[in-house]
Amino acid sequence: MMLSTSSGDFLVPETVEAEVPSVPPIPHPDEPEYEARRIAFGEWLDAEPQHLIDYERLRRWQIEQNDLAAAAARDGRSFTVTRDGLE
Repeated sequence: MMLSTSSGDFLVPETVEAEVPSVPPIPHPDEPEYEARRIAFGEWLDAEPQHLIDYERLRRWQIEQNDLAAAAARDGRSFTVTRDGLE
């Protein structure tokens, strides 16, 4: 699994990947069949309360990892994806 950040793409270690919630990809307006995918994603979110929790956990983890990657790039350090933000 790869994580795309504003600082580049990074390999997610298997130990971290095992903890990352499984969430379908968010549809992008430029994708074919966007409207149908948008509706399907909304229905998935609404189907179970845990889906919204998983989505928020994934979103917060991605934001945290993006911030950590940017700080590492700014400081000239290497970056490794961690579980920070999955709490």
